Amino acid sequence: MKSFFPYPFREKQEELLEFIQKEVWNGAVCIDAPTGFGKTPVILASLLPFVEERGVRIIWAVRTGTETDRPIEELKAINRKGGKFFGLSYRGKKDMCLLAREIKQEMDHEEVSFLCKTKGEECKYRRNFYSFEPKDLTEEPLLFSEILAVCRKRKICPYLAQRELLPYADVISLSYNYIIDAGLAWSIKQQVPFKRSFLVVDEAHNLQHACSNLFSDSVTSATVKKAMKEAEELGAKRVVSLISKIGGELGKIKVGEEEREFDMENFLNSLSGGESEILEDEFLAMRDYGNRVRRKRLEEGKRPQSSLFHLASFFLASLENLGVRGVKFLCRREKDSLVIERWDMRASEVLAERWPEFLGCIFCSGTLSPIDAFAKTVGLEFYSSKEVPSNFPPQNVLALITRELTTKGEMLNPEMARKYVETIKKFAETLRTNVAVFCASYRILDDLVKAGLREEVEGLGMRFFRETQGMSGETGRRMLEEFKKCAGTDEPGLLCASAGGRFAEGADFPGRELEGIFLVGVPFERMTVRTRLYIQYYRELYGRKGRYYAYVVPALRRASQALGRALRSKEDKAALVCGDERFARRRFLRLLPDYFRRNAKLVNPTDIKEELSSWAHVLRG
Repeated sequence: MKSFFPYPFREKQEELLEFIQKEVWNGAVCIDAPTGFGKTPVILASLLPFVEERGVRIIWAVRTGTETDRPIEELKAINRKGGKFFGLSYRGKKDMCLLAREIKQEMDHEEVSFLCKTKGEECKYRRNFYSFEPKDLTEEPLLFSEILAVCRKRKICPYLAQRELLPYADVISLSYNYIIDAGLAWSIKQQVPFKRSFLVVDEAHNLQHACSNLFSDSVTSATVKKAMKEAEELGAKRVVSLISKIGGELGKIKVGEEEREFDMENFLNSLSGGESEILEDEFLAMRDYGNRVRRKRLEEGKRPQSSLFHLASFFLASLENLGVRGVKFLCRREKDSLVIERWDMRASEVLAERWPEFLGCIFCSGTLSPIDAFAKTVGLEFYSSKEVPSNFPPQNVLALITRELTTKGEMLNPEMARKYVETIKKFAETLRTNVAVFCASYRILDDLVKAGLREEVEGLGMRFFRETQGMSGETGRRMLEEFKKCAGTDEPGLLCASAGGRFAEGADFPGRELEGIFLVGVPFERMTVRTRLYIQYYRELYGRKGRYYAYVVPALRRASQALGRALRSKEDKAALVCGDERFARRRFLRLLPDYFRRNAKLVNPTDIKEELSSWAHVLRG
């Protein structure tokens, strides 16, 4: 079979390519391979012969829109080596609408869709689009930015242009939402038959949360107040009356910052006296008024936002989901506002319906193991699997587990916090390079700062960088850039962040940008009402393994993601410390990456400096 792999094969790559070609026709393939292995070009090269010979397609699903370019970049590399394939990175209206960009206010997908529908043929970019000839742009694979630039120059709608390009594409890279959401999937299936397409799900360990985030929603008491103002301005007396009832009932709820379960059925009954059909009609009327507000704002050149529309949509969806297994309602207080959330925990039930739609599916990640747990929780019944061992030289990785340190319990007491600070100080002082401390939670991070971590780090002549909960993307980006600049200088940095935050999974630190990681605790979800409901739901689905799937595996997957930040290629070197004695337990240790397991050594905190000193020459060399 013709080879489309664009680089010299490295260890295990050709073996994985052949495995995929053999097994993908049987339905599903799950691949766990380390970062830097080259999963993207291997998977593309394994499937492209079938594209050439049988006319099938490749749909490549990624977690976020910003990640859609990666497989298209590799397709370009394949074409430079003799391939003749077309592909594109496909984005939603939110990213592609030139008219929305003119308003210069950030909108969500729903608002941009409303803008598009409302303007219709009035949109100059849509009108110009009808002269577009898609075949003119199919000579080379196109990144999102390239499609946008061409369309901006020609003053045509980029969203419609990319849709017209879909039938010509051999490879389509898009976000998970276009697979998970049946409505969005329909818009793709119109142009690309799924039954003639292989689906590749990249970073597939994110599927459960992606599914939950897509179908969950929340409103606040502030939403209710804004909706009331909109309804009064419109003179909608029936809607004002309903919102007044909603506000009155919410005012009776006594809840603190700790979440608790919310009885949505009882709440809705209190609004309607049990007449759900009448209530549904009233919410539909509220939504219509919300659309009036949105149209008016568009006429004023503003973002088509409406609290009336959001409030009505939330309660209509809540009515539909009453009594549905896997959907719960929660309430909590955030500052001065009450938050009501509809939380959809379903993943396996929703996703199990998606996979049979495709010719075959490939799921890949660097933290997919244990694959049996992954398969269960995303609704895969039959699959083949391949785990590729990491190829990091053992001498490049120091792996330590500390005795006597643990974050177990509801609180981190001052004595234990001080022990952690002293041990982290030894860790940073000995390595004297860019290091990260990933904490099991923001609460524990705060406890370490209160115990003097910042002062100890700065006393070593190092810069201290701290992630805060709710930090904006722009602030986080700037902080990350500053931290990376410290690499190799006389004033290295220590990044203190949450193991569940943006830096512990989404950021890359190649080479000297990060050479030491200290995990403070096992990053379990805090045992809140939400966590208990999640475990309970998984126990209903999977019996005695429910807690393992819902609680243990995700925590160790977060730990694995955090440890992997410092090892992005075979040449990288890192000292990795799992700072919690529980990591030494067999059931936890076996869920950590192989490069950590095979090198792991149990040490006392008092001995950590000696262990690091004897290894530090590896970094210096």
